[in-house]
Amino acid sequence: MQPWPTEVLEERAGEIAVGFAALLTRHAAWRHRRVETITVLSHEQVRRSVSVDFTVPLEHRDGLRLSEREWIVPLAFLAKRPLVNFDLLAEDEAAIPLLRSEESQLIARELLYLMLDLEADVQEDVAPLIEWILAATADEAAALDEAVAELEDAHGPLPGFAALAQQLTRGFLLCAVVDDTARRRVIKFAYDEPLGRPGRSVHFYDAPGCTEAASYHAEVAVPDEMRARSTELIDNVTGAVLATGRRDADRPAIHFVADVGLRVEPGLSVRYGTERGRFLVPAALVAWVMALGLALPWLFADLPALAASGGPAITILLSSSAVFSGLVLRSGEHALVRLVLAPYRLCLAAATAAVVVAGGALAFHGTEALLRWTWGLGALVAVLSAGILTVEAARAPAAAQDR
Repeated sequence: MQPWPTEVLEERAGEIAVGFAALLTRHAAWRHRRVETITVLSHEQVRRSVSVDFTVPLEHRDGLRLSEREWIVPLAFLAKRPLVNFDLLAEDEAAIPLLRSEESQLIARELLYLMLDLEADVQEDVAPLIEWILAATADEAAALDEAVAELEDAHGPLPGFAALAQQLTRGFLLCAVVDDTARRRVIKFAYDEPLGRPGRSVHFYDAPGCTEAASYHAEVAVPDEMRARSTELIDNVTGAVLATGRRDADRPAIHFVADVGLRVEPGLSVRYGTERGRFLVPAALVAWVMALGLALPWLFADLPALAASGGPAITILLSSSAVFSGLVLRSGEHALVRLVLAPYRLCLAAATAAVVVAGGALAFHGTEALLRWTWGLGALVAVLSAGILTVEAARAPAAAQDR
């Protein structure tokens, strides 16, 4: 059996690194299009599905050759973290091989030496730095600048090495082994990733791939009952908005073409909102019913006389419990929907609690002063809750069929 990949890769790593250097310094010349779909799994995790459309230039195909029928292609840089639920597929959905971490590091090491282009004795001096770069975690990336600055003080500017070292400190090369480079290919990969800065309604997704191809397309698969109020591709360095998507979309899309040589740290910022008709409108209506049910008797009814009969109080208690259960204790909701709706459910819960307390005071024949206070405060709480829910319902996006 042919000794692939470690034995052959050790012999070919230098030549493959030369091919990689030519490809990684001009992404747009051979990666035609990169398409990403971000599926929201929860407020803390997404699944990223990526397809890379590329053609390996003829002059570099031999440099990438691993064996007679195998070529190694650098698809992307991925953040240094374990790959969760990772898939790597060809155009026909067939699984294709992937270089393991230690195997891709063989090529990355040769790439770093290639970018240095220093004498042999100097390369021995920088060997510890290169090994540190390959082993570093993303949290240690800040320490790299000082080490590279010392190296440049001694040997002059090393822009290619510095840029590659930054990428390899924060991430690693995703390298696929393909059986044909003589035609245009589309390779797909997907994985789950955590969110570094999860929020309740605004999420930020890294988008380093927007500069790794001639054309970049991204879309977000928004959970049911939600809409993306706004979608923006933003440069983390300058804060500039690079591209925007359609407002109030259930699958917002971004298209971006990077300028040659553009240095950006892009990210996709998405602000979510729930559809008004699913929870907010019914909750606002119910809250107003509760508010009127408390305010009108407090203003016009003889509460001590009502306390003589338990019927009204029991009706209030039972109806409030039923409404609360129907709107708040819903099963099967997406985790992000639950998170976004949490404060509005608290408003409804506050109105329900006000009704329950007022009904309890009536049922237990409270004094006139107690009845006036509980029903008055309950009416105030219910009105405020209903007002908040009404404002949020008016601001919320409509469902797709309503627009």
